[in-house]
Amino acid sequence: MKILNEFGLTEAQLRRILAGEHTKPQIIKQAITDKEFEFGVISDTHLCSRYEALNELHTYYSICKKTGVRHIVHAGDLIDGGMSHAGWENEIHTFGTDNQVAYTIKNYPKVEGITTYFITGSHDYSFWKRSGVDVGKLISRERPDLVYLGMIRGDVEINGIKIRLIHPSGGVPYSKSYRAQKIAENIPSGQKPHILVIGHLHYAIYLFYRNMHILHSGCFQHQTPYLMEKSLNPDIGGWTIRIRIAKDKHKSVVAIIPCWIPFF
Repeated sequence: MKILNEFGLTEAQLRRILAGEHTKPQIIKQAITDKEFEFGVISDTHLCSRYEALNELHTYYSICKKTGVRHIVHAGDLIDGGMSHAGWENEIHTFGTDNQVAYTIKNYPKVEGITTYFITGSHDYSFWKRSGVDVGKLISRERPDLVYLGMIRGDVEINGIKIRLIHPSGGVPYSKSYRAQKIAENIPSGQKPHILVIGHLHYAIYLFYRNMHILHSGCFQHQTPYLMEKSLNPDIGGWTIRIRIAKDKHKSVVAIIPCWIPFF
């Protein structure tokens, strides 16, 4: 038929068009699911700092317990470490590797039923740089509820959802989304996680980019003299993230509800 040749159609395709089948809406079955779970996202607790927000951190864990959260991810800087910038010794209340590790083991929230997966950040990493001590291993050895994933970057899978934790270096960019965008752009397509969590910068944002759900995780440290000098005010608090998972082999995220829990 002339019309088939002219438009490059098969007879079956033409019949479906004439029958109006091309206009019928179809239900995307993978989006119809009731499989959900919730987890927590935090970072930069900086224990042993005179500016630690320890009461707020314990309150956050208590909220997670009450809302049924069983897993929390921590994107680095559990402790304030042994940084070498001028005046750092005036900003901490506990000195030395052993003492800071012991303080963290004793005072970091321990809540029955909740497991925390963490990486070490630049402050934790300072002990490694100085003396080759990995404080993440020392802490997790005494606290089975604190699962250590590695230095600076780590990956964990919870209910089939791949979560990557990163603790970058550098200062706060002019645009809060800039660092997240640049990190996301450098992850190869075949290696992208479902969720990307970024620590270090002490502010909280959520964005969806390159098919990844990206969070800057906030912190649990009050404004330090360094932040005051830079005219930066930290976002103190943590996230709870509710995820709905598709019924497919990729465990696709078909819905996400990020909830920021702030402390003032």
